[in-house]
Amino acid sequence: MMDVYGQRVKFQVWDTGGQEQFSYIRPMYYTGASCGLVVFDKTNRTSFNNIDKWIKEVFDNRGKIPIVIVGNKFDLPNHVVTSEEGTNIAKKHETIYFDTSAKSGKFIDLVFRTLVQMVLDPEFIDKLTQTEEAEIQPKVLYDGAYENYNKFANRASANFQSGNNLEALFSLENALHWAKTAEYEDGVRWAETQIAYITQLLNKDTAVEKKDIILYCENCAIYYQVKTDGVYSCSKCSSILKKM
Repeated sequence: MMDVYGQRVKFQVWDTGGQEQFSYIRPMYYTGASCGLVVFDKTNRTSFNNIDKWIKEVFDNRGKIPIVIVGNKFDLPNHVVTSEEGTNIAKKHETIYFDTSAKSGKFIDLVFRTLVQMVLDPEFIDKLTQTEEAEIQPKVLYDGAYENYNKFANRASANFQSGNNLEALFSLENALHWAKTAEYEDGVRWAETQIAYITQLLNKDTAVEKKDIILYCENCAIYYQVKTDGVYSCSKCSSILKKM
């Protein structure tokens, strides 16, 4: 459920089986559909190459309903499909493309909100392409800002774990820049927090005492310092922290 244009919208989502043995029942899933998501795996080139086939199947069975193309697993580092390729194929089909992560939830709400807007306003895509602001489509989808943020954030974590705090700080400053460019608020907060922490480590006047224990959340990539040994959990995701 979500509110769009002042209307309360309820979703009923049907996930079709992609395997060939389910081809005979898929037309049943398309019956009555108001819109559709065509989702591919950014780490799997074959799934991307099948986008044309899936869109044709949808249109053949349901007519030209609103479609959004989605590249999932954006949180993983081993992409074989770029955001630019996703954007280009969306332009080919006169629709819109989003990079998403089902794991982190990144842009998931925005995808569904966009679908509703496309259903309620048939001219939504035309209006979107005519405006320079394009608020509904974050800059990350066009200029790779989030990819740059992710690259420097991962580099910062690797440098910190190897004890290279100066390089970690440099990477964090770059990550902060790209997080702001991408308008990625969680990334901005994470980078600012880590910059403050590592700056403290590097400052001799406020250096962390040797007896302090450094803990790390592998899920959120956040560092903590505690005075006493024990089992601690991340304040953000509640997972158990790892001792550095």
